[in-house]
Amino acid sequence: MKVSIVVATRNRAKLLIERSLPSITKQTFKDFEVILIDDASDEVVIATGENTTYYRNLERKGLDHNRNKGVEFAKGEYVVSLDDDNEFHSTFLEETVKFLDKDPEYDAVGVGKIIVYPEGKVYQPPPNTSVYCSINDGFLIRRQAFWDIKCDEELVGNEDADFGLRFLQKYKLGRIDKPLMTVYGSGIINKTSYSDYSNYHLSGLVRFWLKNNEFFNDEDSRYFKKMIGRMFLIASDRMPLFNFLYWLEQKVKRYYQIWKS
Repeated sequence: MKVSIVVATRNRAKLLIERSLPSITKQTFKDFEVILIDDASDEVVIATGENTTYYRNLERKGLDHNRNKGVEFAKGEYVVSLDDDNEFHSTFLEETVKFLDKDPEYDAVGVGKIIVYPEGKVYQPPPNTSVYCSINDGFLIRRQAFWDIKCDEELVGNEDADFGLRFLQKYKLGRIDKPLMTVYGSGIINKTSYSDYSNYHLSGLVRFWLKNNEFFNDEDSRYFKKMIGRMFLIASDRMPLFNFLYWLEQKVKRYYQIWKS
């Protein structure tokens, strides 16, 4: 087995059927298995098919636990994690496997992605080799390298970035600068998914910062301090004017990104 695709899901059966699973079946590269980890969904999600392993938690364990559990089952030389609401492009596996097969110097490869917002689409290039990147940037990873790092199951936010940060301290990441996956972003007004500024997400960001701040350069440090301050104000329901100004700033930035694309 060449590749193990780990899909962690919770209460998103519709998105699994419409996005992630069909994008897997459409891959031009066929030597893969699918490991679906159901994190105690309210409705039982059953996925059957050739080379598919289904595992259901009896109680909610969290994204990092589910990714680690998926890699426990993995038989592939390479592993990749696909969120249940995102999609691989049809040549994702073909091109990423070819990259790692060709150059053993690299332990993982990240790809560019199309981010679909209600306001339009943006192309985001693959992560560079700076200190800050995310496992969610389409990382195809050598299985042993993943298992050496593993996801931190103690975190409740910014888990993707935490894995990327620790990975780059020890391993080398390659880049394919073309869109090979599609991810879906939230609306600016409708705060859902990663844009949900709840106390839970504030706590997760603070834990991530306290764990990793020594590794950030000045620019990244300023960014995270600003994000923590903003999250604190919004999660605490303070300063309605601040909320409006933040919304306006993000709106302008996003439309500018879309215009440049």
